[in-house]
Amino acid sequence: MKNDEIRSANRKALPKFLLVLAACMVLGGAAGYSAAKYGLDTMAGTMKDAGAFFGTHIAPWMMLAAAVIVPVVCIPIYRRAKKLAAAWDGEDEDTSDAIDRKLSAVIWLTSAVLILSYFLIAATYSGGFATFDSKSGTMLLCIGIAAFFAIMVETTIIQQKCVDTAKQINPEKKASVYDMRFQKKWMEACDEAEKIMIGKCAFKAYSATNVVCTILAIVLAVCALVFDIGFLPSLTVCLVWSINISVYCREAMRYSKAGNKIS
Repeated sequence: MKNDEIRSANRKALPKFLLVLAACMVLGGAAGYSAAKYGLDTMAGTMKDAGAFFGTHIAPWMMLAAAVIVPVVCIPIYRRAKKLAAAWDGEDEDTSDAIDRKLSAVIWLTSAVLILSYFLIAATYSGGFATFDSKSGTMLLCIGIAAFFAIMVETTIIQQKCVDTAKQINPEKKASVYDMRFQKKWMEACDEAEKIMIGKCAFKAYSATNVVCTILAIVLAVCALVFDIGFLPSLTVCLVWSINISVYCREAMRYSKAGNKIS
């Protein structure tokens, strides 16, 4: 691309970028002014009380519900995929795609529930050791902990079954889901088409993470001013954001070397 074309592309994109930047500054200023004028900072106490109630009385039951729902929803889907895999002739691409979709859906759902369970167990713990001061608080905490470990066991076993079924229709893949280097070994067993698909999916996830982290960083910065939530939430988001970008840039530099093969 020539220098004139580069400058032309920058001039074309710059006005829209400045407009978005100005809009964000206006919205941020309006939010700060409203918080100061109408005393929105007083909502911090209300939000803290609501969070404490959620963590003590709601989160454990949500975790228990998730522990029940996961096998009820995922096992039938897995069994349909297993049945298709048992009847597959090794040639029908439509059947193979149907199996992959069902297994991917199960892994997606169990992974989402596992992430949710980490949030819910943190919410359950948010009351601190004061939770043990009452019998009801202790009981709910025990329910939450038991449900959390149940979810971990369920998701691990269900995902293992899904991976084993995927290996039945892809004999070249040998890695065990319990292997600490499972992802690396699975990637090494993929052909070029699968690696390209993984690369596209990974880039999509990378882009989405950058957008979400940008939004969260802005929102949490405003919340630190308005609701006095401190800097730890922002630190957590920025840590994830920096690791995401650093790993991507490091790998891009590594693969940009002449003659370096992707593996």
